[in-house]
Amino acid sequence: MIKFAYIKNETLYFVLNHPAGKQEFDNNIQNIKSALNFHTPEECSETLIRDIKAFVTHTPRTITKIEPKEIQRYTERATGDFEIDIKDEKLNSLVKSIQDIIKEKNDT
Repeated sequence: MIKFAYIKNETLYFVLNHPAGKQEFDNNIQNIKSALNFHTPEECSETLIRDIKAFVTHTPRTITKIEPKEIQRYTERATGDFEIDIKDEKLNSLVKSIQDIIKEKNDT
């Protein structure tokens, strides 16, 4: 639930993406503070961290642009050669119109 963290004015900020995560995080801030005092990561050795805070951001996630792939085209395999054995006239005419479209497209 942690999106990212940063240090500003000797305060370590955690940016979370859900209120439940913030509540759980708030319950563990003292544990994090004592762990940082006991063992400070090497990349933070020159930075003094006096406080830890967290907040929830409601900004949507950034979407990575994906290059469109080449559109795959397939040759039509349907020929329109099938029997229509439908008693309902409306449905029969609908299926016949579909059959005509398939045959028309297959001829080109």
